[in-house]
Amino acid sequence: MKNILLDIQAIEDLKWWIHQDKRIALKIMELIETLPDNPFSGKGKSEMLRFNLSGFWSRRLTQEHRLVYEVKDNYIRIS
Repeated sequence: MKNILLDIQAIEDLKWWIHQDKRIALKIMELIETLPDNPFSGKGKSEMLRFNLSGFWSRRLTQEHRLVYEVKDNYIRIS
């Protein structure tokens, strides 16, 4: 199983969602829980990013917001 690492900005964003919209905050936590088992498919329409975010993946939270993460051999880093 891969470890999950959260960047400082990811933690700040999650705190913001907890205060703004608990439903989205719960969705973020659910997506993070599923990432180690299935980082490239599953809920949230996973998408490989391109250009300056090449090497990163995203999952849809809302029409406008995404969970962005990078998959490495031993860990998954949430940005």
